[in-house]
Amino acid sequence: MKLCYSPTSPFVRKVVISAKEAGLFDQIETYGGDTSDIFKGINPENPLGKVPSLKLDSGDLLFDSLVICEYLDGLSDSVTLLPGSGIERARVMTLHALADGMTDAAYQRRMDSAAMPEGEGSPSWNARLRVAMESGLDQLEQQAADFGDDLNIGTIAVACALGYFDFRFSAENWRGGRPNLTAWYERFSARPSMQETVPPEA
Repeated sequence: MKLCYSPTSPFVRKVVISAKEAGLFDQIETYGGDTSDIFKGINPENPLGKVPSLKLDSGDLLFDSLVICEYLDGLSDSVTLLPGSGIERARVMTLHALADGMTDAAYQRRMDSAAMPEGEGSPSWNARLRVAMESGLDQLEQQAADFGDDLNIGTIAVACALGYFDFRFSAENWRGGRPNLTAWYERFSARPSMQETVPPEA
């Protein structure tokens, strides 16, 4: 299996953490995307131009991150990151949707400020995206005390979102006024899979 990879992408990080937790990362070869023209996208094999994508030995190309994680989860004998059915699965997938939405909002803010030509960004849209991030954080603060030591695609996505906030928006201090989420993240971040995937310094 070959994973189109960027060490700074929180969506790639989610896949790599899932693969490590599933005991499958040693079966995956990683390679970098093409960053020469960001407006064309950084992954020529994916028609959407995005990372990650996973190319299987069969020739099949899987994307996006959730599809890849679900595929890897199905191969694993060691963990179950996506519950099989019913309300338990729905809860995990809703948590994943919240975390991924927050991550996408942060990523769009980053692109708006760092990748768009000067004068083409939108301060109003940036502010709206920040509201989504903050609202999501407030919701997670209410839930975090119940996360315990749960390891699933939802908690992995939450950890990747918070890690990305630290990486790109550290000045906004998401921890302020959120002790439950802060304490949970400190525990979850101690996992080897998290330590091994910390993005490089910007």
